[in-house]
Amino acid sequence: MSSPGLLHEIKTRPLVLLAVIAGHFALMVMLGLNLSNTMVHKPAGAEKKIVQAVAVDATQIEAEARKLKQVEEKKRQQALAQERKIKQQQEKAKQQLADEQRRLAELKKKKADEQKNLDALKQKNLAEKKRLEAEKKKMAAEKKEQERKQAEAEKKKQQELLAQREAEAEKKRQQELEEQRQAEAEKKKQQELAAQRKAEEESRRKEEAAELQRKLAEEERMEEAARQAAEKAARLQTLRSQYVRLIEQKVERNWLRPVTATSDMFCEIIVTQTSLGDVIDVILKKCVNDLAFQRSIERAVRKASPLPPPPSPEVFDREIHFTFRPNI
Repeated sequence: MSSPGLLHEIKTRPLVLLAVIAGHFALMVMLGLNLSNTMVHKPAGAEKKIVQAVAVDATQIEAEARKLKQVEEKKRQQALAQERKIKQQQEKAKQQLADEQRRLAELKKKKADEQKNLDALKQKNLAEKKRLEAEKKKMAAEKKEQERKQAEAEKKKQQELLAQREAEAEKKRQQELEEQRQAEAEKKKQQELAAQRKAEEESRRKEEAAELQRKLAEEERMEEAARQAAEKAARLQTLRSQYVRLIEQKVERNWLRPVTATSDMFCEIIVTQTSLGDVIDVILKKCVNDLAFQRSIERAVRKASPLPPPPSPEVFDREIHFTFRPNI
């Protein structure tokens, strides 16, 4: 009844303590009754039965306490396991959310950069359009000013001629008419020259605008061609890596490990093949100095003939270079 396990259960669990106290109290009451009744002679076996009953009750209490402790410990372990599982799921969901947010941020940045480039191109075109319009207005204003000056000069000239003709009157009438006809012809000529200059300027502006559009289209075409070339190169590189890996795997499947082989051994191999994958020649370049290992690799390569076909005809090569590292 005084074992360490029972004392620990009594200290940590009040119900167990109450049960033990009640047992002891009952024992004391029965012993008191036995001592006070001196007139009654009780057999020795009766007292022994009482003590045994109390001992059995304490043992049962201790067993129940251990059982309850085991049940609670199991529940605690299950709760801890469930908590760890929930925490792992939360961490995984958090990581997935972070990855998705990062991917969305990258897409948003890419779209913003594309929009920025498009806006810059629009601004450039708008600035060029404004410049052409400003030049057109400037030329129109210059033409108007030139016509005004010509008109003023012509007016002044006419006034001078009229002053001179007042004295000559009829004599110079024909001369005045001739001069007027010449003036009209000159004016018409000036108008024709101005119209010609305007048409030439308009043609020049159209040619400049067409040249600008052609340059922009050429730049876009070159950018698209470069992008497609990069995508094709990346795709071919991926297919080429897959092709070499297929060959490595088949060689490894046909490799018989010699007793001297270790996991740190390697060998660079050059395989010459036909268009159907038949092995023609095997060359071992940089390789560990182990003859048995070298021969086992060469046998494995020749045994792997014909080699696997490429995932795309574009990545086929008569000479295949790869490094053999045994998976030991």
